[in-house]
Amino acid sequence: MHPKKAIGFICVHLCSAAVFVLGAKGDDVPQAPVPLPADAAAPQWPAPTVPSLGVGLTIRSGNLELVHTREALGSFVLKVDGEPMAIGLNHPQIGWLSDGQLRWLDLANAAHKMLTVSKEKGRIQLKFRGDDSGGATWEIDQLFFGPDLWAGSHPGAIPMEVRIKVNRDRAVAFLPMFVMFPGAGSFGRTKGQGLFAGLEYLDNEPSSSEADVIGPASRRQVPDNLKITFPLMVIQNADLYVALTWKPRPQFSAVFDSPDRHFGSGGHVMGLLFPGSDGRNRVEGSLLPRAAEILRANQPLVLQATLLGGLGKSVVPAIEQYVALRGLPPLPEPRAELQKYAALAAGGWLDSQIRSGNMFRHADLPNFPFGHMADPAVWMAWLASVAEKPDLARRLNDSVKDVLAPIAPADWNSASIGHVHYPVASLLFGHVAENAARADETGHQLLGRFAPDGSVHYSPNPGGVDLARTYFTNEANGFTARPVLDLLEAAAFSGDRELVSASLERLRAMDVFRDGVPRGAQTWEVPLHTPDILASGLMVRAYTLGYELSGDRYFLEQARYWAWTGVPFVYLNDPTDKPVGRYGTIAVYGATQWKAPVWLGLPVQWCGLVYAEGLYRLARNDPDGPWKTLADGITSSGIQQSFPASDAARQGLLPDSFVLRSQQRNEPAINPGTLESCATQLFRRPVYDFQCFRQSGLRVHAPGEFKSATEEAGKVSFEIESWAHRPYFVLINGLTRKPGLKINGTTEEVNGDNQFFEKEGRLVLHLEARTRVEIELTQ
Repeated sequence: MHPKKAIGFICVHLCSAAVFVLGAKGDDVPQAPVPLPADAAAPQWPAPTVPSLGVGLTIRSGNLELVHTREALGSFVLKVDGEPMAIGLNHPQIGWLSDGQLRWLDLANAAHKMLTVSKEKGRIQLKFRGDDSGGATWEIDQLFFGPDLWAGSHPGAIPMEVRIKVNRDRAVAFLPMFVMFPGAGSFGRTKGQGLFAGLEYLDNEPSSSEADVIGPASRRQVPDNLKITFPLMVIQNADLYVALTWKPRPQFSAVFDSPDRHFGSGGHVMGLLFPGSDGRNRVEGSLLPRAAEILRANQPLVLQATLLGGLGKSVVPAIEQYVALRGLPPLPEPRAELQKYAALAAGGWLDSQIRSGNMFRHADLPNFPFGHMADPAVWMAWLASVAEKPDLARRLNDSVKDVLAPIAPADWNSASIGHVHYPVASLLFGHVAENAARADETGHQLLGRFAPDGSVHYSPNPGGVDLARTYFTNEANGFTARPVLDLLEAAAFSGDRELVSASLERLRAMDVFRDGVPRGAQTWEVPLHTPDILASGLMVRAYTLGYELSGDRYFLEQARYWAWTGVPFVYLNDPTDKPVGRYGTIAVYGATQWKAPVWLGLPVQWCGLVYAEGLYRLARNDPDGPWKTLADGITSSGIQQSFPASDAARQGLLPDSFVLRSQQRNEPAINPGTLESCATQLFRRPVYDFQCFRQSGLRVHAPGEFKSATEEAGKVSFEIESWAHRPYFVLINGLTRKPGLKINGTTEEVNGDNQFFEKEGRLVLHLEARTRVEIELTQ
């Protein structure tokens, strides 16, 4: 695709989880699924009805309230902040095969039906018993738990358990474990936003539409479980949301449709069904599988799930609630090791097929031409600094000289092939003033990209595909964020006050996308409408840099928001039993030019790495968030996905995408730069750092990490811990006159190796090793 805790499920005080068994010993030979007849179809569903709540039994958790009547299974209303938000499937039916025919058991009319609904010890318990037409007895137990019955304080969460068994073997085609209908009987088919993690990220628009994917892949109502990045479905409307999360098991499939086009509820649908969905056993989107699964006599199915609800102008609070409830998973195993990573990445820069002499290309396809690029020199220098093998470090350092030689020094910061750009080449190798001047020139050129109101409008290339044709507008946050971020970065390095002010104005103009869905960052091939983790990443990076430049906490609030929007693209559970999967990242919820490749369930890690780089920066400004853990996980998965050293031509390169079930790496193979930008932070040796002193207006750029930065009236001080095994440069801009200078406690003249450019307000220091710098601002 180109140009705090270990995870666990809330189940305290729940019954012990029975494992679904497909066969047991003796007559326990596993029986194959039974194909459905060609004419099999779901019945005409009785429309769910809104229960009468006069005598309902109630559980409250925070502002989430479940009211269940004694009338029927699923006869409940879910309220948030006192407002009805969802009802249950109160006319459930079970589909099973007998004598080759699909038969339906309407539980409301089952023979010998018995139902009790009670509340005791802080929980609501339902017990159902009834016979199908073949004489088998079905038993269903449902439990909803109040907040006093499970560990931890998670207001707005109601855990539940459903246990179903039958006393004779049954070939089951449709068994609703739990289904509910947000909007039914209340706000109806409209919504504010909807989310099905891994597949749908919606505004007030239908799910399973062809706005992002055309053809069978657009039908996502009952998807392959592999495509679900973590178990969360959400419908948000009028500043409230209701959500469902569950413990994933292969025998269950998820159903999500917004609006509901299956059950006639008049709202939306989310729930869990048996049998499961593994990419082969059902046509995706279909309520019925290709074949019925055997449910063995007296072997219970157990579903553990949690209802969620709360206040929210978008689905983001539900994502936050999920992470608070479940925690983030541990990093992938085996853990990444610095020396192994360094050797692998070095092989990518030195010996893979993205290099030809002293030239490099972005990826190993003919349409990516070789050229003279400076950022490989930066990444090789960093690898040389950490490599413990002298011969490898020597080869890397020798290559640095050859790579830089043909490039005009003023272009060292900008001649790059990675997806993440740092202005660090000149800080390592010199010519800082020329690169700052080039940044100033670039920034003023970028201002021409914007309309007078600060907007940026997509238009197709002449004769090309109009990738905005399935969207109501030609603007998108991801499309706009790229030039805004480029402008902010240019302004930060140049230090031009007017350019900084103009860049912050363009950032504020992105308020039109507030509380929105991340989309539209990859319009070289993907529709403008398509939800996109790269859009999340660019927005995080832009707003974080805006906050650093200005100190405006509104920008930090927006950076947090857009960081949360990227989480549903990240696998927070293992999609398979194979080593690579956890913390893999889905790039977009759609397809290239609506058709192929379809990117659902197919990680594209470079997009996630751009997002992760933004999270690392955000974590420095918002250390209490989950950002560093997420970024470390994404980076670790990127290292896992890289081509191994045994593949000489592609060693150390990042695959364009990764097939989870087969663990296959797909070409083209991409240069190591984007992964390395994050790896330097995973291993706590960042290649570049940026520090703003807002009281004085100074901004400092360095090849390393700032330590102990302080500011007081007329004075700033900081320590730089640089990784560079050579003298390096530090750029300080925002000065109005020549400052006083101390280095490691000794007063230094601002001349010679330390240069002051009065007109531009820039000071360039020539330093080495770990250094303490004090700047005194003269009156």
